Amino acid sequence: MADYKFLNVNELNTHFAGGEEMIGELVDIFAGTYPDIVEELKTSIVKEDFEVIERSAHSLKGMVANFFAESIKENCLAIEKMGKEKALNDVNTKVAQIESDIKTLLEELKDFLGQ
Repeated sequence: MADYKFLNVNELNTHFAGGEEMIGELVDIFAGTYPDIVEELKTSIVKEDFEVIERSAHSLKGMVANFFAESIKENCLAIEKMGKEKALNDVNTKVAQIESDIKTLLEELKDFLGQ
């Protein structure tokens, strides 16, 4: 079994009981959806629309939680809190990190699924 930076294979297999087809469907939905949410997040940061920042980060957090990618989930939670607290300290760095990490996560998922 490959050693992944973000993907927790044990948790994934336990949660989905080896249902790779379902995991594959989730990956497809995630891959098709996350770019729009990231763009919405970036736009809301520029506009300082804290409600949308909080909501977008929350959505991303839920998506990566499906794959038990804890460090990405924690960064999303940090941005969600920034939106709630109306304090955007270092937010752009976190967003860039999340984008980079999600790309790696998707590569790991495709590898895991043999795609």
